[in-house]
Amino acid sequence: MKHYNTGFVLGKFCPLHRGHMLLIQRALDACEKVYIVVDNIMDEVIPVKRRMQWVKKQHPATVVLTQSHPLPQDPSETPMFWDIWRKELLHLLPQSIDAVFASERYGARLAKELSSDFVMVDYDRQIVPVSATLVRQDIIGQWQYLAPVVQDDFRKAVCIYGPESTGKSTLTKQLAEHYHVPYVEEYAKQVIDSKHGDIVFEDMEMIVKGHFKAVEEALLQNAPLVFVDTDAIISKLWSNELFGKESPVVEEYIARQQFDYYLLLDVDLPWVNDIHRYRPKERESFFHKCEEQLIKRGKAYSVIRGENEQRLINAIKYVDGLFHIGQVFHTK
Repeated sequence: MKHYNTGFVLGKFCPLHRGHMLLIQRALDACEKVYIVVDNIMDEVIPVKRRMQWVKKQHPATVVLTQSHPLPQDPSETPMFWDIWRKELLHLLPQSIDAVFASERYGARLAKELSSDFVMVDYDRQIVPVSATLVRQDIIGQWQYLAPVVQDDFRKAVCIYGPESTGKSTLTKQLAEHYHVPYVEEYAKQVIDSKHGDIVFEDMEMIVKGHFKAVEEALLQNAPLVFVDTDAIISKLWSNELFGKESPVVEEYIARQQFDYYLLLDVDLPWVNDIHRYRPKERESFFHKCEEQLIKRGKAYSVIRGENEQRLINAIKYVDGLFHIGQVFHTK
């Protein structure tokens, strides 16, 4: 039999992390029923509905609520601070609360206002050394502390995309090394090497299928980012360029692939010949075809220019922007 009938947790969960999960689990272990109020804050960078969804999905055994309007966040804002919160919570909660669980000292006063016991959980952050502030400041660096449901929302697949001999393979590897995350090489190179450069129309289907499988395998890794060298749109363009036609399978895999962002590489690097390259004089026209496809399909992208280290610096700027806390939910 559990120690309490009802327990209560209050938080912003902005975002939900493993410290919050520990707190909620302690309440679940001690109480028959646990109520969680997700604070409906005024200047929220993550919508309250999304934060509620995270808590419900991660802890389905709890009852998740939120107040109808923002309330003061600190006693210094008004002498009525505790009166306001007590009245709101007593109105919101469907039954009396036996215990308040918190990782902050305010929990003791909140428990008093609700005529409840107070249970402090990991106040010194010894068990889970993280805070929501730290996570918001460095989502990638604090990735292991995000709740799994939040990781699913934040994870990004970025395609390095564009004409031949624009540094796609190099940049893909450089970005993966910079962020310490997985990357996927262009599958077409394996096929081209195996055919000594003499690919045929039927190879295009093999290329898109093989590339898609490699991307899927990379996405199974619990990483915040996966960088991918080219995609099925490029296969479509090259199929028409080399053979004047395309297999319906190519378009099928274009529809199936899921990239959050494209880095379109400009043709501002010198041409370097190798077995995988075919059109040295048509890179600019191919660039425009690449961009037209992104625009037509409504893909989010940025054009990357610059030589050597500057190309990498420019790409990092856009990738970092994808993990700005507000940008994550602006694009959802």
